[in-house]
Amino acid sequence: MRVATKRLATTVCNDRSAAASPSSDVENNADIIMIPPTAAKSKKLTSSTSTTKTKKGANTVPSHKITEFFQVRRSSRKTGKKIDEEAKDALRDRIVNGTNEKLLEIYKDSVKGRGIRTTTNFDKGDFVVEYRGEMMEYSQAKLIEQQYSNDEDIGSYMFFFEYNNKKWCIDATKESKWKGRLINHSVLRPNLKTKVVEFNGSHHLILVAKRPIAEGEELLYDYGDRSAETIAKNPWLVNT
Repeated sequence: MRVATKRLATTVCNDRSAAASPSSDVENNADIIMIPPTAAKSKKLTSSTSTTKTKKGANTVPSHKITEFFQVRRSSRKTGKKIDEEAKDALRDRIVNGTNEKLLEIYKDSVKGRGIRTTTNFDKGDFVVEYRGEMMEYSQAKLIEQQYSNDEDIGSYMFFFEYNNKKWCIDATKESKWKGRLINHSVLRPNLKTKVVEFNGSHHLILVAKRPIAEGEELLYDYGDRSAETIAKNPWLVNT
């Protein structure tokens, strides 16, 4: 079980454009029309193509469109706006469907308890997982936090953050299948950072790669708590 503080505070900048991080490599092919070289003139024309006669009896070759000989390649060029829209749509789908959950695995550490490892590589800036739970306003979250503090057996999975000049909290205390809630804290070597993305009238707190992350590496985030009380109960927080 992830050991967390009773109050995890962070401030997330409102960077919507950066939130759509997935990269999209698009091959830009310009329109290409191959034009055959001009045939040399000769006194006698030999061709399997049917001919027609003019009034004077001269043979003439019927004209053809160049597309009869060479296929026109349509451009696959995409505008920057189109690429950005596709990247945002792909990110939205991964968040809504929880696609990346299958790329993460739960493991147990002898000191920290449960933690999360990745089963694939992530590049810097890649979306990794959503911190999913019940989204609520700050005032409501503080009341619930006080209730949790009365029971030492309840680990705190409340993530406080600020978005658009308003304080919010995601309460992920309740056991669920979502793996983001089990990501452990690290002061010295965090490999994740948070961003907020908004779509369909709601906002989501996501974790993205702070640097390249290798397959099999534990996912870690600096939750920001340096209180003496927290460190006394969990001394490993300051040396991991």
